[in-house]
Parts: sequence; structure tokens; C-alpha cells
Amino acid sequence: MRDLKRLGLWDKVMVMDLKHFDGSLHPIDRVPADIKALYATAFEVEAHWLVEAAARRQKWIDQAQSLNIYMAGASGKKLDDTYKLAWLRGLKTTYYLRTLSATHAEKSTVSAGRMNAVASGHQAQHGSGARSALNAAAAAAKMQLAASGPATDIAFCGVDDPSCESCQ
Repeated sequence: MRDLKRLGLWDKVMVMDLKHFDGSLHPIDRVPADIKALYATAFEVEAHWLVEAAARRQKWIDQAQSLNIYMAGASGKKLDDTYKLAWLRGLKTTYYLRTLSATHAEKSTVSAGRMNAVASGHQAQHGSGARSALNAAAAAAKMQLAASGPATDIAFCGVDDPSCESCQ
């Protein structure tokens, strides 16, 4: 915050951008590259650098360190490469693997006791009418689900079945 203030970039828009991008400066165009690099989030640092730094620290640690590995865009290959590197570098342990979720919660803020949301023209004019429209939509969705019947194509894991698709 101090560096952004020093550069004249700290304002309400920056605060909202930081909230929207989960604290990451990377997608904000007006922030200089050197500031982005200095304040990278844990998910923006490549996992192999976390392992390399831990391997160098471990020399000075008697027992072991609790290394959290942060990984954006986790894949089987990336996980395999990271944990093999940790083993090759002689790390005694890794602690938690932290990955980004596949979905994100909607971001909204509360200001003056109200949700900070953009209302459509209909909602702005008819306030409570929006709530009844939402209730009607929810009721219609429930009726549609009830009418469609139970799902029969759901495959469950067969622990005793070696051909189980989930276990492959």
C-alpha cells in the first residue's frame, strides 16, 4: 500500500481491483512491472522456486520445516515434477499443497449497510419486485428439477472394481 501511495496509484479503484483479483497486482495494467514482481502472491511464484529456497534453508534447520507448496494450474505432471524435485533436493518433508480452486465466489462488498451491487433498471424502479421475481425464478427451477426425475447416469466409484473410471 505504501509503494502504491508513493506512486500515486492508491485510490478506490485500486482497492476494488485488489479485491477483485484476490490481492494480485499482476492483472492490473497501471502497476509497474517492478512493483508486480516485488509483491507477487504465493501462487504467482513458481513452485520449483519454493522448493529450491526450502532446500537452501534446510541446511540450517535441525529437524525439518513446514513447507507449503502453492500451485496455480496444478496438473499431474506439475505435481510429479515438484515433489520429485523436493525429494532430489533432500527436503525432509512438505506440509500442505495449496492450489487455486476451480471456481471462485462472487465478490461483493457492503457499503452503508447495503450490498454494493449494480441494479438493473427494473430493480432500481421496483425494489421489492426484484425479490419476488427471484422467488418466482427459484420456484420455477425447483419445479423443473422435480419434473425431470432422478438422474440415472451418475457413475459412482467402485472401490472393488479395477475398471472403475474414477480410480484410473
